[in-house]
Amino acid sequence: MDIELQKLSYDDLAFEADRARRYEAHLSILMVDIDGLGLINERLGKDAGDYVLGEVANVLRSNTRKIDCFGSWEGKDFILVSVDHNVFGSIAMAEKLKRVIARHKFEWEGRPCKVTCSIGVARGMPQNDTQISQLVATAKYAVARAISAGGNRVEYVD
Repeated sequence: MDIELQKLSYDDLAFEADRARRYEAHLSILMVDIDGLGLINERLGKDAGDYVLGEVANVLRSNTRKIDCFGSWEGKDFILVSVDHNVFGSIAMAEKLKRVIARHKFEWEGRPCKVTCSIGVARGMPQNDTQISQLVATAKYAVARAISAGGNRVEYVD
């Protein structure tokens, strides 16, 4: 069953930042990148890559709290935005999502397809649009570190 995936914007993040401030909490951003998606597209075709994107979106959404904001971000990345009170919850959520994706049985045209993801975690208390942009940049940097370290991992950057 496919879900309708919202493309999140900086306006959505600003709304979540306002919510975090109201609850005197932090805003956590988890940036999720599918490891080797380009290889899947190359070896199995774009339809297989689209299937993987859709299936990963379904798995992530079904394993995300309803109070969290989840959607696509700039192309093939996914973003999860959470209001929380400690970093351990954000990292634990990212680790759980990474495990769920790695254990999920992906199958394309009757053949199993191994899929993993890299997740970058950043958190803070952004007070304005510039700080929100910086938090997104930090999450992107964290996911890039996870990818460059071999993928299928979570990286947190404070």
